[in-house]
Amino acid sequence: MRKHDDLASAITRSPMIRVVVPFIFGLLIAQLFPFSWGWYWGFLVVAFAVAYWLWATGLSYASRWMPGVGFMLLFVAMGGLRQRLAYVQLRPDHIQNIGQDAEGFEVQIAELSSVKERTFRAWADVKTALVQGKPVPAEGRVLLTLMRDSLHAVPAQGDRLLIRGLLEPINRTPDPGGFDQRLWAAYHGAAFALFAPAEKWQLVHANKLGSGFFADARTSVAVWLRDAGLPPRERALAKAILLGMRDELEPEQNQAFVRSGTIHVLAVSGTHVGIIYIAVLWAMMRLGKGKRARLVRGAIALCALWMYAGITGFTPSVLRATTMFSLFTIAEMVQWRIESINNLAAAAFLLLMWDPAMLGQLGFQLSFLAVLGIAVFYKPINLAWTPPNSVAAFFWSLIAVSLAAQAFTIPLCLYMFHAFPVWFLPANMAIVTLVGFGVYGAIAVVVLHAVPVLGPMLSVALKWLLMLLGMSTGFFASLPGAYPAVRIGWWGMVGMYALLVFFASWVLQGRKESRSITLGLLAVLLCGWAWTAHIRNEQTVFTVYDDRDGTMCSVLEGRTLHVYRTMASDRSDAKIEAHARNAGIAHVVVCDSLPEWVNVQGRKVALLSATRIPAPWDSASNVVEVVLYGDGRMAKRFSENLQPDSTSKWVFASSLSSYARRDLRKWTEENALGSFDMRAAGAYVSPR
Repeated sequence: MRKHDDLASAITRSPMIRVVVPFIFGLLIAQLFPFSWGWYWGFLVVAFAVAYWLWATGLSYASRWMPGVGFMLLFVAMGGLRQRLAYVQLRPDHIQNIGQDAEGFEVQIAELSSVKERTFRAWADVKTALVQGKPVPAEGRVLLTLMRDSLHAVPAQGDRLLIRGLLEPINRTPDPGGFDQRLWAAYHGAAFALFAPAEKWQLVHANKLGSGFFADARTSVAVWLRDAGLPPRERALAKAILLGMRDELEPEQNQAFVRSGTIHVLAVSGTHVGIIYIAVLWAMMRLGKGKRARLVRGAIALCALWMYAGITGFTPSVLRATTMFSLFTIAEMVQWRIESINNLAAAAFLLLMWDPAMLGQLGFQLSFLAVLGIAVFYKPINLAWTPPNSVAAFFWSLIAVSLAAQAFTIPLCLYMFHAFPVWFLPANMAIVTLVGFGVYGAIAVVVLHAVPVLGPMLSVALKWLLMLLGMSTGFFASLPGAYPAVRIGWWGMVGMYALLVFFASWVLQGRKESRSITLGLLAVLLCGWAWTAHIRNEQTVFTVYDDRDGTMCSVLEGRTLHVYRTMASDRSDAKIEAHARNAGIAHVVVCDSLPEWVNVQGRKVALLSATRIPAPWDSASNVVEVVLYGDGRMAKRFSENLQPDSTSKWVFASSLSSYARRDLRKWTEENALGSFDMRAAGAYVSPR
């Protein structure tokens, strides 16, 4: 294989790397040490003085690196100050500091989440809090859930609502391997939920200007896709790949994209923006290569990119990609030398300056890691083989791009998702190509669906194309071993990145010292994985799953999971599969009934139904934990028949009614017993 010095030389030619890396370091420092903003202002002033003194002082040639260090220190200070100013939770008027004293809030709808017949869910920004009947300024974002009736219209984006209710922190423990609402809410900048029945909220100010140009345009595009006559499944796919709206996708459709390793095509991101970018450049080819042509072509491309970003909702993923392509477009307009790594670093700096919270978002991390992988590895991989003809060269370039993009994202994906899509390479080649044609076809249908003859013909063609897309994802998702479980820890992920860097240095750049480091890192990783497997073989965990429809618990012993449940259902099967994948479970034994007690590493856990009166409590049975389940209609008589040991911990399953949980909580408090309310706290996992 040829040797390449592209990475080292590209970093040398990329001054923005020396800006964004210390800036990110400053963001992390301020996140770990949230001192008052005065400290960070002082740090910035001192860093500026040091950087200016080093730059203005005549230093010797041997000390020419010192001004660079001074300016890097300045960007560390800038990152710390920007993070501190963005950390709104420390402000006295944040809902985190006043929410416990407030009995109501005035909020403004920021983003719709779901609208159903009886419920409405959205992300809302708090404007005012009602404390002792008086309005006080407040800020913060909440997950809003409202009950609706026939008298309530569906609130729209920008509407202001007055809500009587109490804030609840979003801190529910997820089922093992299940959906983590805390991370989902944190991605939207929220840490609290606000619920209100129909009689506890009212509209105080309607957004008469509408949701805005882009939001209205997005709604119109969705309506035009509906009017095009596409079947429900294909219409859902069209909305997902064109607008990023996945509200109509069926669960098995979404799961097929996950298992095939192509879920990224359902989130409008770099792939979609690149498709629009290529279409605009192709349409403007006739303008030529002169200065005026470059400026006109660049201006049209910028307008198209940001229009598309607006119509898709200015999501973080599309903002990242649009910023990146905009930098490339501007560089081409003014004929700057384009360095992809430098533009990537510049895009990261601009986005993090605008919203430092993006640094902790998985989508931000994966997007930039994918582009970084393409910038570093695409050329060496593409040059590793010389195809015999143009057709083979085209497909080889697609393979090279896919491999390069996956290089830096695989360790993070393994750490976060505990699985690896084996068939990602052929799946991406086929599905991304179909998605490209699907985006162009959807745009054509939106524009021309009302034209006689032509509109229906385009709709039929798009329907068959989307059917082929759905069948392709289903095919790759159902292949043998399509989505095996692979688990690594945080240090394992770091080790994999280090291994990747030194392996590339050894193979691509021919550095002999990197070979020894690569082999040493590989040995350390293998030993670490062996030790982790040994620990996993010794694990014993008792879990009660968060499910209101029924009660299900499990005992994990080594690699075997024993599951007990009151009823079989697709939801419980999905919970078992997610737990098995997350914990590396080899065998699952399911029993569709609950025993009276289970043995967990020498201690007893009692499983009692609150629908019947149990026998008197045997204090000699050494029961450490008790799980109460059922509808709990006899909760009071149930508790009167028990005189348990004070060391017992009582777990109230999610299936218990609110009245039963109220009576049982009161009973545990009177008897000084520890309790865990799953309806409020989520899944119960012991030991944690």
